[in-house]
Amino acid sequence: MEENKKAETRETKDFLTGVIIGSVIGSLAALLFAPKSGKDLRSEIQSKANFALDKSDQVKNIVIQKGNDVREFANDAKEKLTKAVQEQTNFLVDAVQSMTKKSGDEAIEVLEDAKQTIEELSNEIDEKLAALKNKGDK
Repeated sequence: MEENKKAETRETKDFLTGVIIGSVIGSLAALLFAPKSGKDLRSEIQSKANFALDKSDQVKNIVIQKGNDVREFANDAKEKLTKAVQEQTNFLVDAVQSMTKKSGDEAIEVLEDAKQTIEELSNEIDEKLAALKNKGDK
C-alpha cells in the first residue's frame, strides 16, 4: 500500500515536472519564432521567466503548506490515540487490582467489563486509524 502511494506521488511529481518543462519550452519556442525585435523579445522572455518563477514559488508554498497540514493531523491523531490507550490501560490496571480483592463471581464480572472495554478500545483505534488513512489519502 505504501509502495502505491510512493508510486502515485512519483507519477504526480513527474507529471508536474513535465508540464512545467513543456510550458517553458513551448513559451520559449513561441517567443523565438515570433516576429519581434531583439529588445522586445528579450523583454518578453524576461517577463515570462519571472512569471514562471513566481508560479513555481506558489506551487512550492502550497506543497509545503499541505505537508505541514498532514504532519499536524498525524501528530494530533497520535496524541489522541496515545491518550485513549493510556486511559484504557489505567482502567484495566484498576480493574485487575480490584479483581484480586474480589471473590469468584465479582472477578468474572470485572473480567467481562475489561473484555468489553478492550473491544471498545479496539473499535475506537480502528476508527481513528481509518480516519487518519482517509485524511492522508486526501
